[in-house]
Amino acid sequence: MTRYTSFAVFLFSAIALVVPSGFSFGPLLLVAGALVLPWHRAKLDLQKQDYALIAVLVSYFLVFVLANLIHHAPGREYDAPLRFVLAIPALLLLLAFPPRAAAFWSGLAVGAISSGLFAAWQILTGISRAEGHTNPIQYGNISLVLGVLCLAGLTWAANQPRARLWSILLVIGAGLGILGSLFTGSRGSWISLPFCLFALYKCYGGNVGKRFVVAGTIVVVSIFAMLYALPSTGVKSRVDSAVAETQEYFKSGNSNTSSGARLEMWRMGLMIAPEHPWIGWGKAGYMQRDAELIRAGAVGSITSEHSHLHNEYLDALVKRGALGLAATLAIFLIPLVLFSRRVRHANPQARPYAIGGVLLCVSYILFGLTQAFLTHNNGVMILVFMLAVLWAMSRSFDRNVSAILA
Repeated sequence: MTRYTSFAVFLFSAIALVVPSGFSFGPLLLVAGALVLPWHRAKLDLQKQDYALIAVLVSYFLVFVLANLIHHAPGREYDAPLRFVLAIPALLLLLAFPPRAAAFWSGLAVGAISSGLFAAWQILTGISRAEGHTNPIQYGNISLVLGVLCLAGLTWAANQPRARLWSILLVIGAGLGILGSLFTGSRGSWISLPFCLFALYKCYGGNVGKRFVVAGTIVVVSIFAMLYALPSTGVKSRVDSAVAETQEYFKSGNSNTSSGARLEMWRMGLMIAPEHPWIGWGKAGYMQRDAELIRAGAVGSITSEHSHLHNEYLDALVKRGALGLAATLAIFLIPLVLFSRRVRHANPQARPYAIGGVLLCVSYILFGLTQAFLTHNNGVMILVFMLAVLWAMSRSFDRNVSAILA
């Protein structure tokens, strides 16, 4: 089964962005593979931290179910939250049969490199913003995640027989993954990059792998600076337009721009959230209330063009109330705390995966400021199944974790 989980984990990252719905094939294999656990009589020595991670996945799902039942939501609204529960059998399978490290890191590198090259190809064919098989924001965010996770593997690479080759591969993966994000023009994902680099430095600071992280960071920053300086890439124009659109919104109230629309949606969300503070409006109720405010002239009509508020936290508060906001914060913060503890106290071999978990959580926390990432299936799948993979691989180095197979 180790070969099976290794292949599934490799596939998960390697084709996440370059194949339509590529992010779903690896998780599907993991969930299907979990069906063998009863027959193998896998005995897992689950610890409190494992139960904490499982509990937060279940809690998010249950809050969603409660809100959907109260608001009489249609069946399709259960699709995305159901994936949080499906990650649990995948997690148990990975704890019982940890994949090979080389499969995980090579899958990340292949996925990041291919996402950067695919984005570059789309730009060369005349597409103004690379989008892959999804949309620019989702593509940019996921490409950035793949890129920064490659940086987490540099100390693992430094201890391999072919250390230089692995290090080069992961640095190229980091550079092209982040390059892919830049080619999408997705400004929200760029915000998370300096925070991820700072988190990476804090996690690695003082360790033997610091020089590898510094080298990777220099490459990443150099790429961004070069692309910003070249007008043809569109990076500078996207940054400049964000500043101009924000100033225009506060000066004249113009919401018919990308930044202006977000600001108007956030204003509208803050207006209606207090009206149903505990369990929210639900998706249909939110859209109905939005239409009422537009007819009353209280908000711009631009808000009707979106089914979410382009902010993870405000969207949860408006649609599922304080309970939904708490569940959303928990799905990011509890894994962040769990991984952070393992960065400090885990076996050194487990540290790269714990650092990867920190970077994943930090990325999603910041993505959520300008995008409701968890309203999209690819955003959910990358989060919950990458959490499962990173957690299981980190735990595989604990002395008190084993799978006893009959």
